This record gives sequence, structure tokens and C-alpha cells, in this order.
Amino acid sequence: MALPTIHHRLLLVVAALMVLTVVGMVVLWPRADQLPGAQADVPDLVTAEVVAVDVRSHDPDPALGGSGELLVVTVELLGGDEAGERVDLEVVPEGYPPFVVGDRVELDRVLIDGEDPAWFIVDFRRLPTLWLLLGLFVLAVIAVGRWHGLRSLLGLAISLLIVVRFVVPAILVGRSPPLVAIVGAIAIMIVTLYLAHGVNEMTTSAIIGTGGALLLTVGLAVVIVDRAKITGYASDEANLVSFAFEGLDLQGLVLAGLIIAALGVLDDVTVSQASTVFALHDTDRTLSWSALFARAMKVGRDHIASVVNTLFLAYAGASLALLVLFSTSGLPATEIVNSEVFAEELVKTVIGSLGLIAAVPFTTALAARVAISRQLDPPVRRGPGDEPREDLDDLDDLDEEQRAQRSWARYLTERGERPNDAG
Repeated sequence: MALPTIHHRLLLVVAALMVLTVVGMVVLWPRADQLPGAQADVPDLVTAEVVAVDVRSHDPDPALGGSGELLVVTVELLGGDEAGERVDLEVVPEGYPPFVVGDRVELDRVLIDGEDPAWFIVDFRRLPTLWLLLGLFVLAVIAVGRWHGLRSLLGLAISLLIVVRFVVPAILVGRSPPLVAIVGAIAIMIVTLYLAHGVNEMTTSAIIGTGGALLLTVGLAVVIVDRAKITGYASDEANLVSFAFEGLDLQGLVLAGLIIAALGVLDDVTVSQASTVFALHDTDRTLSWSALFARAMKVGRDHIASVVNTLFLAYAGASLALLVLFSTSGLPATEIVNSEVFAEELVKTVIGSLGLIAAVPFTTALAARVAISRQLDPPVRRGPGDEPREDLDDLDDLDEEQRAQRSWARYLTERGERPNDAG
């Protein structure tokens, strides 16, 4: 009987991880009677279409200021018992984008006994634009990624399902946010990576690399968040959540958000590194572990440099309004950095970057070890119409470029792809 390969041993590790994750989800999954219900009856909004906009002069508020203009927006109700009626709404333009005839808005109303309902604009109706954007995204993913793109979209749907149906409800009923996030993140990692990339040596190496880097990130985050005295009360959203759900662990919520965000970066880097290792090895099966690791790390260092910069830019973009506020506050730079609202974002960015930096060499080393442990001349699957391909021994008579082309064709074939479809 053949001895288990390194890949088989890693599959056992992943299987054990899956069992622990399933047990964790079963234990942490909230019962239906534990979930908080709606706190109040929220009336349905009514959609209306803007049919006219009239600009009038207006005395600005002495405290708030303003442009001195008042808009009279005439809308036609499109839903509810009053469908077809037209209503004039007085709107101060500050805080709203320009109103254009044809815009659709969401209205709410205040009912007063013996009087007509008073309507006011709650928001613009954005769903048609959002559905269009989502459709373009799906088409682009499928057009470029083809079957892999379709599987990645299915993985995205599963990720959203786990976050919405498990992570958020479990946190709301009082489960430990970091523990819930770890269990949910590992479930997302295993299911989505295998779904998108298949069960093979490359994906298994990426999963183990992601898992190891994620655990390191979690451990570092727990220590730093506690040592930096991050309470989780820095944002307005956190204060609203703490008011709506008494006893919620906001510090744990910060950790949970950091874990989920870190996973999104880690799986991208680890899959890229593992794929690079196996692609390099399949173009030259004679590479030693050290040579393969060194070549793949050249790509890894470039990836670290670009993704770390991406992380900082992503957090800076999300907090741009806050940065503008700080820049005009007149506070010393040390006070700005020391403030919790800034320190929290800095901690998230740096810890995520450290996890990323650790993931690259760890995943590269592991993938290189798995790659060189494969049988030198594995059988090649041939699809209908494929020409017979030479074994690797036959490549010795070819020059370097021809050998690389033949090896790359073998690599694609082993992954279930047609070489002529590579582009």
C-alpha cells in the first residue's frame, strides 16, 4: 500500500479543521427564540417620482447657515393607497444631491388626527442602479473568469450567507464576537477556496497557509487591542449598536471585524503564492525546494509591497472624511494618532499587514514542499481531440522555450483546463 503523500496529510489537517468548524458552528449557532425581534413597527416607505422642481428664496438658519434657497419638489406617489396623487414638498437643498425631474425618491409620512398626512423625503431610490452595477459585475466575472468565475460567485454568495445567517446573529445573542468570527472565517475559507479552485495540492497549500496566518493575526490582534485599550466606542455606529443591543461586546466586535477583513486579504495572497509555486514547478520539474522557494518569493515580495499599500489606501479611503476633520482640527499629530478613532484604524491596518507578511513566506515554503513531493511523471489526462503529449523525459531534447511551453500545457491539463483556452 502506498504511503500517504504530503498532500494527503494536509488534507487530513483540513478535514480535522472542518470537523472543528462544524462543531463550533453547531455550538455557537443561535436558536430562533434567542434572536432579537424587531424593536418597533416600521412603516413601509412609499416610492414617488419627481415631476417638477421649483427654486424659491429662503431665509437661512442663523445657526446652521445655508444657501438661502428653498426647493419645492413636486412628486407623484407610485405606491400605496394614494398612488397617482401629487404632493408638494419643501426641501432645504443642503444635504441633498440636485433633484432632477424623473428622479425616484422614498417617502415617509407623519399621520396627525384630523389632518392630511405630512410627507417627507427619506432617501433616493438607488436599487435599480445597484442592480445594474451588480449585473455588470457578474457578467464581467463570468466573461473573464468563465467557469472559475462562476464558482467564485457561488463562493461569494456562500460567504455572505455565513456572515448574515451565522456571524451576525450569533454576535447579537451574546456569543463571543472573536470566536464567532474565527469559526465563520475558517468555514468561509475552506468552502470558498475549494469551490473556486478545486480540491488539489495548490488549494490545500493555500488553505493551510491562510489558516496559519489567520491564527497568527488573531493572536496578535487580541494582544494589541487589549494593550492599546481599544474599547470599540470610537465610531457613531458602535454607539448606536451599543444603544440598540445592551451588553454587546464592542471590543470583541472590533476583533471580529479585523478577523473577517484579514481573511479577505489573506486568501488572495495565499492562493496567488501557491499558484505561482506550482506554475513555476510545472515549467521546470527539476527545481529544488530552495530554488523554487527563492523564485516564488520574488513574486511574493512584489505582492507584499502592493497589497500592503492597498490595505493602507483602502483604510484611508474609508476614513477620508475623518482625516479631513482631523487635518482642520488644529490638534497636534501625536494627539490625533493617540485618539481611539484613529488608533483603531491603525491597529487594523498594521495587524492585517503583519498577517499578510507572515502568510507569504509560510505559504510559499509549504507549497514548494508539496510541489516537489509530487511524482515526477504523473499521468496526463487527455480530453477529446487532444494530441498525445510527451512525458517529461521527452522534454530533455527540447530547448528551454519549447520545454517551458510543453510543461505549461501539461500544467493546464492537470488542472482540468484546455491549453488552447488559456487566454
